[in-house]
This record gives sequence, C-alpha cells and structure tokens, in this order.
Amino acid sequence: MNTAEMLDPESWAKRTFGRSQLKDLRRTARAVKVATRMAENASASLPAQMQTWKETIAVYRLLGEADVTFEALMQPHWQETRERIAAQPVVLLAQDTTEIDLSRHPHSTGLGQVGNERGRGLYLQTVLAILPHSGAVIGCALQEPWVRVPAPAGETRSQRRHRTQRETDVWMRLVRRLGSFPAETSVVHMGDRGADLFPFFQACQATQTHFLVRAFENRRIAPEERPQRHLLDEVRTWPATASRPFQVSASHGRTARSTQVQLAFGPVTLLPPRFEKRYGTASLVGWAIRVWEEQPPAGEEPLEWILLTSVPTTTLEHAWERVGWYERRWRQGQLSWGGCRLPN
Repeated sequence: MNTAEMLDPESWAKRTFGRSQLKDLRRTARAVKVATRMAENASASLPAQMQTWKETIAVYRLLGEADVTFEALMQPHWQETRERIAAQPVVLLAQDTTEIDLSRHPHSTGLGQVGNERGRGLYLQTVLAILPHSGAVIGCALQEPWVRVPAPAGETRSQRRHRTQRETDVWMRLVRRLGSFPAETSVVHMGDRGADLFPFFQACQATQTHFLVRAFENRRIAPEERPQRHLLDEVRTWPATASRPFQVSASHGRTARSTQVQLAFGPVTLLPPRFEKRYGTASLVGWAIRVWEEQPPAGEEPLEWILLTSVPTTTLEHAWERVGWYERRWRQGQLSWGGCRLPN
C-alpha cells in the first residue's frame, strides 16, 4: 500500500472493510461508508462524523444486525495483515491492552469494571504487526475485546492461583489464535511487563514463534539449588559491557530527555512457577538484556529495562538490536496507520 492510499480515508476504508462478509452487500457498502466518515474526522462524536441524524441512525441499525460482528468486520484486514507478515523476514507482533471507558453511557449493557473499578467499560487486546527496522505498522494482526469480571468476594490467594480461567489468559489466547507462520518468517511476540507470563512464553514456543517482553517477575532460574537464584537479582549483578546515548520519550510522568544507558546481556534458564502444576516441570532457555541509566537527572526515576527473549542473543550487536525492537513497542502510540492515530 503506497503512502497516498494510506492517507486517503475512502481508500483505507475500502481496503480494510470492503471484503467483510456481512451476509448482504449493502451492509458491506454501509460499513465502508461509515469507516470513511470516521477516518475523515476521527476525534468527533458519531453524529458529527455521520453529519446527519439519518446517517447516524443507519450506523446504529447496521451495528444492530446479528451478522455484523466485530470479528466479521475485521477478519479481511486480519487476513491481509497475515499475508503481509508472511512476506517479511522478521516481524514484531506488539500486543497491548487498551481501556475503553464507557462510564458516560449508563444504559449500556454487557460492560465491566475499568480504571479504579468504579468506571464501566471494556478492554481491547490488540496485536500490531511492526517492521523492526523502519518501525512501520503493516497492519493489525488480531484483536479481542474482553470484559473484566470482579474477583469473588473473599477469594484467597491460593484460590486465585488455582482458577481455571484468568484475566491474563487473553495474552496467550491471541498468540495461539495467530498460531504458526511460514518458516521463512521469524515472528516475535512483544509485550510490556503485563506479558511476563510463563504460559505466554510456552504459547510462543508451542506455535514456533519467539517472544520479547519486559521482565516483571523475579523468576527462579537454573540451577535449582539453595539458596535459589532469581532472575532480576542475578541480572542486576552483571557488569556493563557497553553504553550508548539514548533518547527517553515522555511517558507516565517521565520527562523526555537525552541520556546515556549501560547494557549487559547473557543467557538464562527460567524455571516454571513452583506452585503452578499446569505449567509442567520443563525449564525454558532464553536470554536476558538489561539496559539502565546510572546518572538520571535530579528528581527523575532512572530508566531500567530488563528484557527477556527467546531470540538468540549472543553478540553485542544482537543485544542492541533487541533493545531497538522493544523501543518499537514503547513508541507504538506515536505511530499512525491508515491515517488513524493508534492507541497508547
């Protein structure tokens, strides 16, 4: 798709929704028209986008049809993105969660808790396909909306651990739904600390894909001995092997700045969670990369990333490349696709 086509709302809408199977060609035509209007004025309200009350009612009528589902609308684009992925040597699949707050619509049904648990709305889990060198988004690989269900009153930590279904299962579900890709394409599932889940690593392994996530859990690492060694503690003892300038973007109260970061990397063997029998007993071999800021400005929290990956990382060049890949996820909210702003 060329740049001019990507920036044209009508071309984008036809390319994205024109092949949707909605059991009636008139519905597909309406979906393209609605998407065009939305892309032309993305920040406006629905009535402002549709311009007339008649057109607004037509949108509600369209979305009220049983065959016009989220999956039916998005399936052609997901399939096209998959075809684009298969044409690349390496693709990053950046997965993240978007909160959709609908608290201002009290009569809406089927919603759950959002934010501080007083809000009402839903979540959307999205997988974006990103080219590692340019950072270009080649499409949305998959999405799944989900609703937060409150924990049962009085639930203990042990009961929570033994739940058959968990909120975090959505991360693994999307990996499994995407499945395997042609052997000529190296696919790397990428996520922030919310993706630091042992079953996420296992799901990638089972689908012959890789992972690159920011570590959160201080996991047990091999060898299994006493005293037991743990990932974050161990990696923070590794000496720096290189340093380089780094541009920190503004986010979560951190101001944008230029700084100098240190890097250390090495192989690690992750042991499965001790009390989670569902994950088996097999360990998982990977690589850890630590990037950190030794001298942050006064009043600023120092930058530190500890990344875990299954992509072989045996050289300094490899390590910096993995850091660059993770930067693509960090900055995905600044990217645009099809003329539309992507969610942070």
